[in-house]
Amino acid sequence: MKHSVVLGTASLFAALAMPAHAAFVSLPSSGTIMQTCADSSTSSTSVACGAGSVSTATSGFSLAASTSRSIVAGSTNVGTLYDRVYRSGSTYIFGVRIDMNANTWGDPNDPDFTFEVNDIFRTGFASATSLEGGYSKTTAADEYLREVGRSNSGLNESGTGSFDADWVRFHTDINVDDPDDTSPGTSAWYWVKATGVSGFTTTTEAIRLWQGGEEGQSLYSILLSGYTPTYSSSLAASMLAPVPEPAEYAMFLAGLGVLGVMARRRTR
Repeated sequence: MKHSVVLGTASLFAALAMPAHAAFVSLPSSGTIMQTCADSSTSSTSVACGAGSVSTATSGFSLAASTSRSIVAGSTNVGTLYDRVYRSGSTYIFGVRIDMNANTWGDPNDPDFTFEVNDIFRTGFASATSLEGGYSKTTAADEYLREVGRSNSGLNESGTGSFDADWVRFHTDINVDDPDDTSPGTSAWYWVKATGVSGFTTTTEAIRLWQGGEEGQSLYSILLSGYTPTYSSSLAASMLAPVPEPAEYAMFLAGLGVLGVMARRRTR
């Protein structure tokens, strides 16, 4: 049985004011570099940058690679990083997720601090035709993505949020024992969708985790190997090659005609 629902005026305006359906967002090269995604009171399926579930975000793509790596601060294992690549034609999705633990690592500002990740960066995108960003929660407790954009500078770094063609910045707040008691120790999957890609490889120092001293911790960077896109030089050359004008085609055909006449004369 079908049921009809009639909204009151206030409810109708509230519905119209709700964020658009879940989707990736474009990452511009000028203007507002960092795109706002969500706040802590909203879910990943109803906000900008929220790409829905993992299966929704990667629908139509096949999983090409998946790996995990230990996250080490100083000499202490402070968590695990998960790295994935999905592909569909010349469009690839690169995903990262982190799970921090409760190990204290000897932070110079306070040895009892657990490691906090304020920003995740990944590199290799300067030659992409276009870029989009988004996130997908695997559990309700996963930390949402606050901002995403093409930048290599994070919280409390010089030039925070300034444009960098090669890097994508995921601004977040992940800490299993956050001093302000507002953040979880696991992130959602943070995605960057790149078009114009021919493949991928593993690159040293492809992913950077940044602790920005939000609650008095030291400023600290961790570099990790990760998947990066590769680009076909022949494809790039063909995209950059000028398209012949009609007159050039005519001259080319005329030249072929002359060669044909000369060849027939030689055979007589």
